[in-house]
Amino acid sequence: MISVNICQENKVQCNANPALIKEAIGAGHPTVWVDVETPTEEDWNLLEEQFHFHPLAMEDARMQRQQSKLDQYEGYLFLSLRAWVGFQSATNNIPDVTDEIDIFLGANYLVTIHQNHCIPLGETRRRWQEHPEMLSNQPAFLLYELLDTIVDDFFPAIDQIDAEIDELETTIYTTTGNIDIAPALRMKKKLLLLRQSIAPMRDMLNQLIRSDQTLIPATMRLYFQDVYDHLLRQVEQVDLHRDIVSGVLEAMMAQTSNHLNQVMKTMTGISTIMMSAALITGIYGMNFQNMPELKTQYGYYIALATMGVVSMILVWFFKRIKWF
Repeated sequence: MISVNICQENKVQCNANPALIKEAIGAGHPTVWVDVETPTEEDWNLLEEQFHFHPLAMEDARMQRQQSKLDQYEGYLFLSLRAWVGFQSATNNIPDVTDEIDIFLGANYLVTIHQNHCIPLGETRRRWQEHPEMLSNQPAFLLYELLDTIVDDFFPAIDQIDAEIDELETTIYTTTGNIDIAPALRMKKKLLLLRQSIAPMRDMLNQLIRSDQTLIPATMRLYFQDVYDHLLRQVEQVDLHRDIVSGVLEAMMAQTSNHLNQVMKTMTGISTIMMSAALITGIYGMNFQNMPELKTQYGYYIALATMGVVSMILVWFFKRIKWF
Protein backbone atom coordinates (compact mmCIF):
# COMPACT_ATOMS: atom_id res chain seq x y z
CA MET A 1 0.00 0.00 0.00
CA ILE A 2 1.40 3.38 -1.04
CA SER A 3 0.64 6.56 0.88
CA VAL A 4 1.67 9.86 -0.74
CA ASN A 5 1.87 13.07 1.32
CA ILE A 6 2.79 16.39 -0.28
CA CYS A 7 3.74 19.44 1.78
CA GLN A 8 3.61 22.86 0.13
CA GLU A 9 3.27 26.28 1.73
CA ASN A 10 2.94 24.75 5.23
CA LYS A 11 0.00 22.61 4.13
CA VAL A 12 0.08 18.82 3.89
CA GLN A 13 -1.98 17.05 1.26
CA CYS A 14 -2.53 13.47 2.40
CA ASN A 15 -3.21 10.40 0.27
CA ALA A 16 -2.37 12.08 -3.02
CA ASN A 17 -2.56 10.16 -6.29
CA PRO A 18 0.65 8.05 -6.64
CA ALA A 19 0.63 8.80 -10.36
CA LEU A 20 1.39 12.46 -9.50
CA ILE A 21 4.64 11.66 -7.67
CA LYS A 22 6.90 12.37 -10.62
CA GLU A 23 5.09 15.61 -11.41
CA ALA A 24 5.29 16.82 -7.79
CA ILE A 25 8.99 16.00 -7.57
CA GLY A 26 9.69 17.71 -10.86
CA ALA A 27 8.06 20.91 -9.63
CA GLY A 28 11.00 21.29 -7.27
CA HIS A 29 9.20 23.11 -4.46
CA PRO A 30 6.93 20.63 -2.65
CA THR A 31 8.28 18.06 -0.20
CA VAL A 32 6.94 14.64 -1.11
CA TRP A 33 6.83 11.79 1.39
CA VAL A 34 6.00 8.40 -0.13
CA ASP A 35 5.40 5.65 2.44
CA VAL A 36 5.08 2.06 1.20
CA GLU A 37 3.80 -0.55 3.64
CA THR A 38 3.95 -4.25 2.68
CA PRO A 39 4.80 -3.43 -0.96
CA THR A 40 3.34 -5.50 -3.77
CA GLU A 41 4.94 -6.08 -7.15
CA GLU A 42 2.85 -3.22 -8.55
CA ASP A 43 4.22 -0.93 -5.83
CA TRP A 44 7.82 -1.86 -6.70
CA ASN A 45 7.15 -1.21 -10.36
CA LEU A 46 5.62 2.18 -9.55
CA LEU A 47 8.67 3.19 -7.49
CA GLU A 48 11.03 2.20 -10.29
CA GLU A 49 8.91 4.09 -12.81
CA GLN A 50 8.58 7.27 -10.75
CA PHE A 51 12.07 7.48 -9.17
CA HIS A 52 14.41 5.33 -11.30
CA PHE A 53 16.35 4.13 -8.26
CA HIS A 54 19.54 2.12 -8.76
CA PRO A 55 18.91 -1.65 -9.12
CA LEU A 56 21.27 -2.43 -6.22
CA ALA A 57 19.32 -0.14 -3.88
CA MET A 58 16.02 -1.64 -5.02
CA GLU A 59 17.40 -5.13 -4.46
CA ASP A 60 18.45 -4.24 -0.89
CA ALA A 61 15.01 -2.77 -0.21
CA ARG A 62 13.28 -5.89 -1.58
CA MET A 63 15.40 -8.36 0.40
CA GLN A 64 14.66 -6.82 3.83
CA ARG A 65 17.78 -8.42 5.32
CA GLN A 66 19.97 -5.40 5.89
CA GLN A 67 21.64 -4.07 8.97
CA SER A 68 21.60 -0.31 9.42
CA LYS A 69 23.72 1.23 6.67
CA LEU A 70 24.09 4.28 4.43
CA ASP A 71 24.76 4.15 0.67
CA GLN A 72 25.24 7.25 -1.44
CA TYR A 73 23.99 7.31 -5.02
CA GLU A 74 23.86 10.09 -7.55
CA GLY A 75 21.16 12.50 -6.44
CA TYR A 76 19.90 10.56 -3.40
CA LEU A 77 20.86 8.55 -0.31
CA PHE A 78 19.74 5.04 0.57
CA LEU A 79 19.46 4.23 4.28
CA SER A 80 18.48 0.99 5.96
CA LEU A 81 17.32 1.22 9.60
CA ARG A 82 16.07 -1.08 12.33
CA ALA A 83 12.94 0.06 14.21
CA TRP A 84 12.07 -1.30 17.65
CA VAL A 85 9.34 -3.95 17.83
CA GLY A 86 9.59 -5.55 21.27
CA PHE A 87 10.50 -8.68 23.19
CA GLN A 88 8.29 -11.67 23.88
CA SER A 89 9.87 -12.44 27.22
CA ALA A 90 7.17 -14.93 28.19
CA THR A 91 8.68 -17.51 25.84
CA ASN A 92 12.11 -19.03 25.70
CA ASN A 93 12.41 -18.29 21.99
CA ILE A 94 13.34 -14.64 21.54
CA PRO A 95 12.28 -13.34 18.11
CA ASP A 96 13.93 -10.58 16.14
CA VAL A 97 13.41 -7.37 18.12
CA THR A 98 13.30 -4.97 15.17
CA ASP A 99 11.73 -4.39 11.78
CA GLU A 100 13.64 -3.03 8.81
CA ILE A 101 12.82 0.37 7.32
CA ASP A 102 14.44 1.32 4.00
CA ILE A 103 14.65 5.02 3.15
CA PHE A 104 15.45 6.97 -0.01
CA LEU A 105 16.31 10.61 0.63
CA GLY A 106 16.34 13.02 -2.31
CA ALA A 107 16.46 16.76 -2.75
CA ASN A 108 12.72 17.18 -2.23
CA TYR A 109 11.39 13.72 -1.45
CA LEU A 110 11.53 11.00 1.18
CA VAL A 111 10.56 7.40 0.40
CA THR A 112 10.08 4.89 3.24
CA ILE A 113 9.54 1.16 2.66
CA HIS A 114 8.64 -1.38 5.36
CA GLN A 115 6.83 -4.70 5.62
CA ASN A 116 4.81 -4.23 8.81
CA HIS A 117 3.01 -1.41 10.57
CA CYS A 118 5.65 0.89 12.03
CA ILE A 119 4.82 3.06 15.05
CA PRO A 120 7.70 5.57 14.56
CA LEU A 121 6.55 6.26 11.00
CA GLY A 122 3.00 6.82 12.16
CA GLU A 123 4.15 9.19 14.89
CA THR A 124 6.34 11.18 12.47
CA ARG A 125 3.48 11.45 9.97
CA ARG A 126 1.10 12.62 12.69
CA ARG A 127 3.48 15.39 13.76
CA TRP A 128 4.01 16.49 10.18
CA GLN A 129 0.31 16.55 9.35
CA GLU A 130 -0.81 18.27 12.54
CA HIS A 131 1.95 20.89 12.73
CA PRO A 132 3.46 21.40 9.26
CA GLU A 133 4.28 25.01 10.15
CA MET A 134 6.50 23.89 13.03
CA LEU A 135 8.50 21.40 10.96
CA SER A 136 10.92 22.24 8.23
CA ASN A 137 9.78 21.53 4.69
CA GLN A 138 13.13 19.92 3.96
CA PRO A 139 13.11 16.10 3.58
CA ALA A 140 16.29 16.00 5.69
CA PHE A 141 14.30 17.33 8.65
CA LEU A 142 11.68 14.63 8.15
CA LEU A 143 14.50 12.11 8.15
CA TYR A 144 15.78 13.58 11.41
CA GLU A 145 12.32 13.35 12.99
CA LEU A 146 12.04 9.72 11.92
CA LEU A 147 15.52 8.83 13.17
CA ASP A 148 14.92 10.60 16.47
CA THR A 149 11.64 8.71 17.00
CA ILE A 150 13.22 5.34 16.11
CA VAL A 151 16.20 5.86 18.41
CA ASP A 152 14.09 7.10 21.33
CA ASP A 153 11.97 3.93 21.11
CA PHE A 154 15.00 1.90 22.22
CA PHE A 155 15.19 3.64 25.60
CA PRO A 156 12.09 1.88 27.09
CA ALA A 157 13.57 -1.49 26.09
CA ILE A 158 16.85 -0.66 27.83
CA ASP A 159 14.97 0.57 30.92
CA GLN A 160 12.94 -2.65 30.95
CA ILE A 161 16.11 -4.74 30.89
CA ASP A 162 17.57 -2.56 33.66
CA ALA A 163 14.57 -3.36 35.86
CA GLU A 164 14.83 -7.07 35.01
CA ILE A 165 18.53 -7.06 35.96
CA ASP A 166 17.73 -5.48 39.34
CA GLU A 167 15.07 -8.13 39.96
CA LEU A 168 17.44 -10.90 38.90
CA GLU A 169 20.22 -9.62 41.17
CA THR A 170 17.81 -9.47 44.11
CA THR A 171 16.73 -13.05 43.42
CA ILE A 172 20.30 -14.30 43.10
CA TYR A 173 21.59 -12.74 46.29
CA THR A 174 18.59 -13.67 48.44
CA THR A 175 18.01 -17.27 47.26
CA THR A 176 19.86 -20.09 49.00
CA GLY A 177 18.36 -22.99 47.02
CA ASN A 178 18.66 -24.03 43.40
CA ILE A 179 18.87 -21.18 40.89
CA ASP A 180 17.35 -21.18 37.41
CA ILE A 181 19.99 -19.87 35.01
CA ALA A 182 17.61 -19.58 32.03
CA PRO A 183 16.36 -15.99 32.77
CA ALA A 184 19.94 -14.67 32.86
CA LEU A 185 20.78 -16.39 29.57
CA ARG A 186 17.64 -14.97 27.92
CA MET A 187 18.56 -11.51 29.21
CA LYS A 188 22.05 -11.82 27.75
CA LYS A 189 20.49 -12.80 24.42
CA LYS A 190 18.22 -9.75 24.53
CA LEU A 191 21.18 -7.47 25.14
CA LEU A 192 23.08 -9.04 22.25
CA LEU A 193 20.14 -8.50 19.88
CA LEU A 194 19.76 -4.90 21.06
CA ARG A 195 23.44 -4.18 20.47
CA GLN A 196 23.26 -5.75 17.02
CA SER A 197 20.46 -3.27 16.22
CA ILE A 198 21.88 -0.12 17.84
CA ALA A 199 25.61 -0.31 17.06
CA PRO A 200 25.22 -0.30 13.22
CA MET A 201 22.86 2.69 13.51
CA ARG A 202 25.53 4.52 15.51
CA ASP A 203 28.08 3.89 12.76
CA MET A 204 25.57 4.96 10.11
CA LEU A 205 24.82 8.25 11.91
CA ASN A 206 28.52 8.87 12.32
CA GLN A 207 28.95 8.46 8.58
CA LEU A 208 25.94 10.66 7.87
CA ILE A 209 27.08 13.64 9.96
CA ARG A 210 30.71 13.43 8.80
CA SER A 211 30.16 12.93 5.08
CA ASP A 212 30.25 16.01 2.88
CA GLN A 213 27.13 15.93 0.72
CA THR A 214 24.46 18.52 -0.03
CA LEU A 215 21.33 16.50 0.85
CA ILE A 216 21.99 17.14 4.56
CA PRO A 217 22.29 20.93 5.00
CA ALA A 218 24.95 22.20 7.39
CA THR A 219 22.23 23.61 9.66
CA MET A 220 20.78 20.11 10.03
CA ARG A 221 23.96 18.40 11.17
CA LEU A 222 23.44 19.52 14.77
CA TYR A 223 20.09 17.70 14.81
CA PHE A 224 21.66 14.48 13.54
CA GLN A 225 24.48 14.94 16.05
CA ASP A 226 21.87 14.90 18.81
CA VAL A 227 20.51 11.56 17.55
CA TYR A 228 24.07 10.25 17.36
CA ASP A 229 24.65 11.22 21.01
CA HIS A 230 21.53 9.27 22.01
CA LEU A 231 22.84 6.20 20.20
CA LEU A 232 26.22 6.52 21.92
CA ARG A 233 24.50 6.55 25.30
CA GLN A 234 22.36 3.54 24.37
CA VAL A 235 25.37 1.50 23.25
CA GLU A 236 27.18 2.36 26.50
CA GLN A 237 24.13 1.32 28.54
CA VAL A 238 23.80 -1.97 26.67
CA ASP A 239 27.51 -2.73 27.14
CA LEU A 240 27.25 -1.90 30.85
CA HIS A 241 24.21 -4.17 31.22
CA ARG A 242 26.04 -6.98 29.42
CA ASP A 243 28.90 -6.68 31.91
CA ILE A 244 26.43 -6.74 34.82
CA VAL A 245 24.65 -9.81 33.45
CA SER A 246 28.01 -11.55 32.95
CA GLY A 247 28.80 -10.82 36.61
CA VAL A 248 25.39 -12.16 37.64
CA LEU A 249 26.01 -15.34 35.66
CA GLU A 250 29.36 -15.79 37.37
CA ALA A 251 27.69 -15.30 40.77
CA MET A 252 25.02 -17.86 39.83
CA MET A 253 27.66 -20.38 38.80
CA ALA A 254 29.61 -19.78 42.01
CA GLN A 255 26.46 -20.18 44.11
CA THR A 256 25.53 -23.35 42.24
CA SER A 257 29.04 -24.69 42.77
CA ASN A 258 28.86 -23.94 46.50
CA HIS A 259 25.47 -25.63 46.71
CA LEU A 260 26.88 -28.66 44.88
CA ASN A 261 29.78 -28.79 47.33
CA GLN A 262 27.35 -28.83 50.24
CA VAL A 263 25.40 -31.63 48.58
CA MET A 264 28.57 -33.63 48.01
CA LYS A 265 29.57 -33.15 51.65
CA THR A 266 26.18 -34.46 52.77
CA MET A 267 26.34 -37.42 50.40
CA THR A 268 29.87 -38.20 51.48
CA GLY A 269 28.81 -38.24 55.13
CA ILE A 270 25.85 -40.54 54.43
CA SER A 271 28.00 -42.82 52.28
CA THR A 272 30.64 -43.04 55.00
CA ILE A 273 28.07 -44.06 57.57
CA MET A 274 26.54 -46.67 55.28
CA MET A 275 29.93 -47.99 54.17
CA SER A 276 30.98 -48.46 57.82
CA ALA A 277 27.89 -50.56 58.49
CA ALA A 278 28.40 -52.47 55.24
CA LEU A 279 32.04 -53.13 56.19
CA ILE A 280 31.03 -54.84 59.41
CA THR A 281 28.34 -56.81 57.60
CA GLY A 282 30.79 -57.87 54.90
CA ILE A 283 33.39 -59.10 57.37
CA TYR A 284 31.15 -60.99 59.79
CA GLY A 285 28.30 -61.88 57.43
CA MET A 286 24.65 -62.11 58.47
CA ASN A 287 24.39 -65.86 59.07
CA PHE A 288 24.04 -65.81 62.88
CA GLN A 289 22.16 -68.71 64.39
CA ASN A 290 19.73 -66.58 66.39
CA MET A 291 18.47 -64.48 63.44
CA PRO A 292 14.68 -65.08 63.32
CA GLU A 293 14.51 -63.87 59.69
CA LEU A 294 16.58 -66.85 58.50
CA LYS A 295 13.62 -69.20 58.93
CA THR A 296 11.01 -66.85 57.47
CA GLN A 297 9.36 -68.54 54.48
CA TYR A 298 9.10 -65.38 52.38
CA GLY A 299 12.06 -63.50 53.86
CA TYR A 300 14.04 -63.51 50.61
CA TYR A 301 11.19 -61.99 48.61
CA ILE A 302 10.46 -59.48 51.36
CA ALA A 303 14.11 -58.39 51.29
CA LEU A 304 14.03 -57.95 47.49
CA ALA A 305 10.80 -55.95 47.72
CA THR A 306 12.26 -53.79 50.50
CA MET A 307 15.34 -53.03 48.38
CA GLY A 308 13.14 -52.11 45.42
CA VAL A 309 10.92 -49.81 47.49
CA VAL A 310 13.93 -48.09 49.10
CA SER A 311 15.53 -47.60 45.65
CA MET A 312 12.35 -46.05 44.21
CA ILE A 313 11.96 -43.75 47.23
CA LEU A 314 15.55 -42.58 46.82
CA VAL A 315 15.06 -41.98 43.07
CA TRP A 316 11.89 -39.97 43.76
CA PHE A 317 13.64 -37.95 46.47
CA PHE A 318 16.67 -37.17 44.29
CA LYS A 319 14.43 -36.06 41.42
CA ARG A 320 12.41 -33.88 43.78
CA ILE A 321 15.51 -32.00 44.88
CA LYS A 322 16.71 -31.95 41.24
CA TRP A 323 19.79 -34.06 41.66
CA PHE A 324 18.74 -36.12 38.64
